Formats: sequence, C-alpha cells, structure tokens
Amino acid sequence: MAEIDPWDIRKSDEREADKLTTFIIFCEDSVSEPLYFRSFSNDRVQINEIANQRSKKLNLESTIEKCTEDGLMAFDGQRHKVNEGIEERIWCVYDRDMENTDLAQIEKKNNIGFDNAISLAVDAGLQIAWSNDCFELWILLHFEDIEPENPFHRNVIYERLTEIFRKLRDKSDALIQITSRPMFSYKDSFKNREDFLNHVLPLLKQNTDMAIERAAKLEASVCQNNIPFHAQNPCTMMHKLVNSIFEYGGRS
Repeated sequence: MAEIDPWDIRKSDEREADKLTTFIIFCEDSVSEPLYFRSFSNDRVQINEIANQRSKKLNLESTIEKCTEDGLMAFDGQRHKVNEGIEERIWCVYDRDMENTDLAQIEKKNNIGFDNAISLAVDAGLQIAWSNDCFELWILLHFEDIEPENPFHRNVIYERLTEIFRKLRDKSDALIQITSRPMFSYKDSFKNREDFLNHVLPLLKQNTDMAIERAAKLEASVCQNNIPFHAQNPCTMMHKLVNSIFEYGGRS
C-alpha cells in the first residue's frame, strides 16, 4: 500500500473509498504512535496518522490549521469547529508529559494548559485520546494492571516497561540481544522504527482487549466529575480511540 502523504489528510488509496471509514489521527511522536495506529488499517478502515505534531496546545493548533485547509473545519464566528456532515473521524493524541518528576514542583500554568487543550479540542468537535502522563501508559496496560493510588511521572512507566521486557519469556534472538545490553531501557531502545514494529507491536496486538479493560477500569477510578484533567493520573483515553476503530473496522 502506498504511503499516505501526511500533509494530504483526506487522501485515499487503492481500496474502495465508499467502503472505508477514515480516521485522521494527529500524533505527538514520530514512531510508536503512528506505527501503532497504522496497524489497525484494514479493508474497512483507513488510518491517516499525522506524526510529530508536538504536544497539547501546539498539537491542537496544528490540527485546526490542517483540518481547516482541507475543508474539515471552519470558523463559525466564535471558534473553529469541525464541519457538520463530514465522514472522517478526527482524533488528537495528547500526552501530559509532566516537566518535573517532583509533582509538587510543576507550575500551575502547565496543568492549566493541558486542561485547556483538551477542553478547547472538545469544544471544536474533535475527539481526544489523552494520556496522563504519556502514551506508554497505554502500552503498559497491555502487560499489567495499574492501581490508581498515587499520580506518577512517566519515568515510572518507562522503568516498569524496561523491567517487563527484560523478563519476557520466549524472546527472539534479536530481542534477547536488545534487552541484554547493560544500558537497555524501553524508552531508548524502541525509538527505532523496526525494533518497535518487530518487538513491541506484536505483543500489544495479542493483549488489546485486556488493555481496554484495564484502561476503562482506571478511567472509572480516576476520572470523576469536577476533577481537572491534569489531576486524573494515571489515566488514558486510548481505549476510546481503539474501541472506535474496532466499531468501524472490526478486530482484524
């Protein structure tokens, strides 16, 4: 299948357009998120992943700019908003990415920025799959439950994933070579496109239903009314995006 030009977000491919539901997903990073979402593409769902869109408010601004240029959004006199009647499903993927491991030292303006980026996107008619503190929380949920006792920084997630991959059974020779390195870490070792595709993605695919169940459990525990988004930690809305893809494309 031909590569999709990331600047042509409505572009189709050789599959019959009238049989496809198109998801346009604006991602923060350039490797794991785009590759993960693209893996759901099948004969019923087309995934147009727009990589490297930076974070939070900058992601939102980039989304609005590109969608307006492509006729998916317009200014209605008060705000930019998704046009009525469009068939594309537009999603933004945000991470909180807390700037300090000492949560007491985080500036209030950054928490407010995260909250506002979500609220403004929803007001514009966009779908949001946010994660607090990072997308890798969703990956971790494929391997284990997480108790929502205390908020934590993404470094905790990376450390746990590092430990899990070190202890995996039945590893391929290539994965053994990667995880046996003295300085092995999940964060640094799977930035490479091929390594993520070959060693991480297959493990996620076989545990998707469990990750959805665990993420929904976290949401029910953490995401209460009147609690700001930045305080809903640990939590991710990735299960809502994946469930939406399954709704239209099935479980391929």
